[in-house]
Amino acid sequence: MTLDLERLRVYIGEKLSRRSAHIFGCEQTAVLLAERWGADAEKARIAALLHDITKYYSLDEQLKLVEKYSIMLNQDDLDSPQVLHAYTAAGVARYVFGLDEEIVGAIYWHTTGHANMHLLEKILYLADMLEPGRNFPDVELLRRKMMDDLDAALVDALASTVAFNLHKKVLIHPVTIEAYNDLLRSGCRKYQTEHLTHMGQA
Repeated sequence: MTLDLERLRVYIGEKLSRRSAHIFGCEQTAVLLAERWGADAEKARIAALLHDITKYYSLDEQLKLVEKYSIMLNQDDLDSPQVLHAYTAAGVARYVFGLDEEIVGAIYWHTTGHANMHLLEKILYLADMLEPGRNFPDVELLRRKMMDDLDAALVDALASTVAFNLHKKVLIHPVTIEAYNDLLRSGCRKYQTEHLTHMGQA
């Protein structure tokens, strides 16, 4: 089945009306980042439009899709059910629309990140967090940074996710920690200094 983007937008507007502003904002930001950093803008657009397609499915519905698409879960996934929609949306992208693994991977990892992220995965993670409807301390700083240094923005975004979960006293998926540590190991050590300064101002 081919993906008709206009029909998909209509579906999102009708069936995901509570989420549509976020999804369309994510699309806008993903395309902006793809054009800035040399990724495929059409793939970024498609990944953004599909990333939350199963967001409002119940846990039972999510688990049925997990079984249908033979998605392997571990205990960390089961302990963090809010990540399941990323996995099942990736399943829809792969098995319903036949999309390529670059798009599927970006959707799959958009809530947690992971070590050694590829460019489209980084773009979707940041677009999801920094689309125009998001409003949290330092969001404008991160929006400026994402246009100047993608990895530095991603480090700060992952740190923000960890800090949010710590504040809420909820489990932090270990692959998010792995993603953060991997960027520090593979990138500049300056990230550590910048992050510590940022947290000190929080």
